[in-house]
Amino acid sequence: MAHREHNREAYRLLFGYVGGGLQALAGLLVLFSFPIAPLWLSLALLTFVAGTSWWSWQRYDSNFMMPTFAGTMQAVSWMMLVGVGVGILRWGR
Repeated sequence: MAHREHNREAYRLLFGYVGGGLQALAGLLVLFSFPIAPLWLSLALLTFVAGTSWWSWQRYDSNFMMPTFAGTMQAVSWMMLVGVGVGILRWGR
């Protein structure tokens, strides 16, 4: 039977790339929502994305899944606040 070995560094690198991609996507979503979202909401979300990105990469050494978790939370926050909230405010129920 072949010996199976999981390379922890490969998983660490994979989750780092995925987390960085999710965080970049969340930042782009916030930037592209400037025309439809109120200015205060866009700036608050941009600050949130920047702060949580910094926080997650500070913890990357001890928990390599933190950037992926933070990127997911950033994208979900954008969907809930801009996608749902602004849609309800602008186009009714």
